[in-house]
Amino acid sequence: MKYSEIAYFLNKNLIGADGEFVTYASLDDIKPGSVVFAKRFDTIIVDILNSAKNIVAIVTSEYEGRLHVSHILSSNPRLDYLRVLEHFFSKEEIKVGIHPTAVVESGAEIGKEVCIGANCYIGKQVKIGDGSFISPNVVIEGVCEIGRHVHIKSGAVIGQSGFGFEKDERGVPVHFCHLGKIVIGDYVYIGANTAIDRATLGATIIGNHVKIDNLVHIAHNVVIDDNSMVIAGTVLGGGVHIGRNCWIAPNVSIKQQLRIGDNALVGLGAVVVKNVKADSTVIGNPAKELMK
Repeated sequence: MKYSEIAYFLNKNLIGADGEFVTYASLDDIKPGSVVFAKRFDTIIVDILNSAKNIVAIVTSEYEGRLHVSHILSSNPRLDYLRVLEHFFSKEEIKVGIHPTAVVESGAEIGKEVCIGANCYIGKQVKIGDGSFISPNVVIEGVCEIGRHVHIKSGAVIGQSGFGFEKDERGVPVHFCHLGKIVIGDYVYIGANTAIDRATLGATIIGNHVKIDNLVHIAHNVVIDDNSMVIAGTVLGGGVHIGRNCWIAPNVSIKQQLRIGDNALVGLGAVVVKNVKADSTVIGNPAKELMK
């Protein structure tokens, strides 16, 4: 494959001589014939790239005029690089169909070109949209509507009743029956061993293009709006509402019923005990706004 094929695919110009690429590599392990990227400018990276042979690099405009190797200028090298990997190198074979060890209850609605992996359980009130991929050992039950092209990784549990109790006259905790549902939009990613509880009443809602990492707990009646990302180890209390385009960093805890505004960033390990304004960044325990 030619360097020029990458440039054509990305609709960008190739700077330098055309050549053949056969593999991909990181900056600390560059091999001849590889495609690499650098998402930030650094003179050390300039030296690393210029010492390499027979490579093509996807880099920012700051590298222009500094490189002796073939390169492609990009406003977002990491994004373009992942597109190149997906287009030229991805060999993941997705076998459409239901694995013979999976249990799909009568009444479940499965769309076209859906893959359901080994040892999955799909309840009778579950709907799965076209092109979705359910990895092995996933449990989906209760009333659950899953959109198109959703990817759910192994060990995820979706649709269990949440942790809701009310003490009776004797002080004994009585479980609140969860009769609500889960609605998951299109192009959602749900990581391994993540739990998403169904609503008590109403719905737990995951918007379109939401990305949820491994080991995340999403309690009953949570709403996550479109394009937001929730990273590993995060706990969202019941009724939390995450706005659009938010970034929730690893190991965040958000108290029940709070609202996180659109485009907010919640920093690593933050403990959120009050609402977060749109377009703000909060950090710490308790979380406080980081002033610009």
